[in-house]
Amino acid sequence: MRITLLPMLDRQMQALLRIGAAIIALAAITALISPSTLAGALGLPLDLDAAKFLWVIRISAGLLLPLAGFMTLAAAFFPERALRQSGALMIAFALILAFLLVIAPTPWVWGRIACIALALLFTLLYLKALRARLRHR
Repeated sequence: MRITLLPMLDRQMQALLRIGAAIIALAAITALISPSTLAGALGLPLDLDAAKFLWVIRISAGLLLPLAGFMTLAAAFFPERALRQSGALMIAFALILAFLLVIAPTPWVWGRIACIALALLFTLLYLKALRARLRHR
């Protein structure tokens, strides 16, 4: 039975990494093309120095694109142990993102709430996949 469960658990982690990569890439591309759209969805104020603030959003997007690429490569080529480690790393990333969005001094708008919910959902899904993997060791 162990032989049949391991590939299924690997596929579960691979699917999570690919879906997460697509979401991060979509957010990063949106931030590069139209940073004010992302700022508005997250409730970030543009009243101080909008031009500089929008460039900060673009730079952040530029940092997220390699993460999305790494996640895609991990899903495609990493062995089982590295997939588990990538999942653990993504749990930390998602929790940090959720925490920063919760403590952000901005209004509670739909985009902020959706990002927090998505980060927590991915945290739970990664935990479920890792827990299932540990259970079938």
